[in-house]
Amino acid sequence: MSGKIILCCDRCGSRNYVTPVGGKQATVRFTVKKFCSQCNAHTEHKQSI
Repeated sequence: MSGKIILCCDRCGSRNYVTPVGGKQATVRFTVKKFCSQCNAHTEHKQSI
């Protein structure tokens, strides 16, 4: 396990962000609203599998 989470845009699917894992792995996928450079808008980014 590398200790990183890859976030991908919910709208276009591009993988834009990498964040470190904080604590134990959760059973629910991590979701956050961030800026996507491909969509040029703030969109939901979900944890990539």
